[in-house]
Amino acid sequence: TFDREDYEDLEPRTRGILFSLCFFHAIMIERRKFGPQGVNARYPYSFGDLTSSVAVLRNYMETAPIKVPWEDLRYLFGEIMYGGHITNDFDRRVCCDYLHFFMRDAVLDE
Repeated sequence: TFDREDYEDLEPRTRGILFSLCFFHAIMIERRKFGPQGVNARYPYSFGDLTSSVAVLRNYMETAPIKVPWEDLRYLFGEIMYGGHITNDFDRRVCCDYLHFFMRDAVLDE
């Protein structure tokens, strides 16, 4: 779980990215329920993936420039944190497409 104090200590843009990251994690977990229609293989995503990703996000955003480094974040989450589990090219493509939707400037505007 995330403590309220930890969340409130984050800068606003990091909070928005954290919300998007949680939503992305939920979708990746839910896709497993649909079997072959959801993903081509069962990947061992867990809450640990989310907490590790949040730690990476916090550390990365502490030194990030004013412009959010979306490409870097998408690479960290899509190719390393979650992508490290993925063995199928189509599943990796879906993961990256979700991240392109959830990791962009528009999520900070809402």
